Amino acid sequence: MSAVSDALKNTIKELQRFPTLENFALGGGTNLALRYNHRKSVDIDLFCAETIGISGFENIAKQIKEYYGDRISGLDFPCKIDNQYVFMRFFVRQEGEFIKVEVLQNFQRLDANEIFGGIKLLTVKDVGLLKLITCSNRASQKDIYDIDLITDLIPLEELYRLLRKKEDEYSEPGFRTIFDLDDEKSPVRYPELLIKFDEIKKTSVSRPSHSHDRVEIMEGGKTWKEARYSWLKKVRGLFRDLDVPYPKPKGLDLS
Repeated sequence: MSAVSDALKNTIKELQRFPTLENFALGGGTNLALRYNHRKSVDIDLFCAETIGISGFENIAKQIKEYYGDRISGLDFPCKIDNQYVFMRFFVRQEGEFIKVEVLQNFQRLDANEIFGGIKLLTVKDVGLLKLITCSNRASQKDIYDIDLITDLIPLEELYRLLRKKEDEYSEPGFRTIFDLDDEKSPVRYPELLIKFDEIKKTSVSRPSHSHDRVEIMEGGKTWKEARYSWLKKVRGLFRDLDVPYPKPKGLDLS
């Protein structure tokens, strides 16, 4: 069984053929599910580094409506403050599935995008850097499951140093994203956030989010309990590397 359905793959390929979406790459859990078949993924998150502004998103919306017709529903701009702080969400009915798509701009990356199975992807490194921020502010079980997989491939200490590099490189106001409106905190400054995921509140409907929080693990994969323990153990190792005391929030003691 594949973690990503044919309908989902076909929809991603269709979207990436649109001229208005040619600079957008797939990120999020579906990116990882395509590569590693670790858990079922049902959403599409498309990212670009450029700022296309409100008019750019409106052009995307126009092409999507023309192509999909009445198979599109819920097309909306949950955040539409100005050309910098805007993103789009819509749903596509495809081959019996109802697929949520979110399109986001001004998300910087360290690496060039990759092509995998005919789909343009963010690199695992760049997905990992985004996941570190997500896991520190608005984590779901899916996000922790994903970051545990990523840090099986890229040591957490290395990913953490890369995040510091990225934040130094892209610190100007023009690189802020919709999530900065929520005063998100970075684990580079507050590493203890990496173990606070059990305490994080749900994301606002005006921000990108998962369709649901449930982790549907593929056969042979780590259980949620195993992935959670593995992640906390890695964070403990990061604290040793940083030479700072490891906090002991209620219910997260590994001893």
